[in-house]
Amino acid sequence: MSLSISKIVVLTRFKFKELFRNKTFLITASMVPLLTLLMRFLYQNILDGEAMPPMMLALVLNLGLLMNLTSVSMMMPATMLAKDKEKSTLRTLMTSSVNGGEYFVSSVIPSFAVSVVINLLILFLCGIDMSQLNLGLYLFVTSLASLTSCVLGMLIGLFAKNQMASSNLCAVFILVLMLVPMFGNLADSFQNISGFLYTGIVGNMVSAFAEGSNQGLSIQSWLVLIVELLVISCLFVVNYRKSGFERE
Repeated sequence: MSLSISKIVVLTRFKFKELFRNKTFLITASMVPLLTLLMRFLYQNILDGEAMPPMMLALVLNLGLLMNLTSVSMMMPATMLAKDKEKSTLRTLMTSSVNGGEYFVSSVIPSFAVSVVINLLILFLCGIDMSQLNLGLYLFVTSLASLTSCVLGMLIGLFAKNQMASSNLCAVFILVLMLVPMFGNLADSFQNISGFLYTGIVGNMVSAFAEGSNQGLSIQSWLVLIVELLVISCLFVVNYRKSGFERE
């Protein structure tokens, strides 16, 4: 499948405009950094002005990351794809000169770009000591996780009949991808499951930073991140072809 850069650029611009016209997206994208900042001030108020321990700052950062990876990175691509299906925009594009690869890339880039910016923004808002973390590793791992969420969102949108159905399907994945890592520190059973979720890998990395370890991830963690991205991508490609959009 050949990809046309010019078509991808045009479609990406259109998707960016469509994304920023979406009120749900604007509210959600704004709420993530705001809630991160609110949680930081709330914990500071609880401590009555005392310095927040690193693990508590890591908890604030992890909460912001989980909200971003699920509510922005995953839900927005799912909603946009479901909207294109519902309004027959996708079918119209597929009957034109646009192929599936061009549509996929142009649909993922906007949500991915916004997600990466939010990942960086909440890092500065959470108040964590920057000397405690490996910034390059943070950006790479969170960006990889954001990309995985975007592709997962595209897969969910492919199965959803409409925008409402996509939101309902996303809610199920949010419960798993967000709650399991959050409760990972409270129960060993959750911790074991969290180690096999890309959102859990991100949470474990942030916790390691708070503990003073800014070394790289384990081989198992890297495998989880890469394999899950590849598996989800393959599932999308297979089901996209089965849907028949590309043949019509």
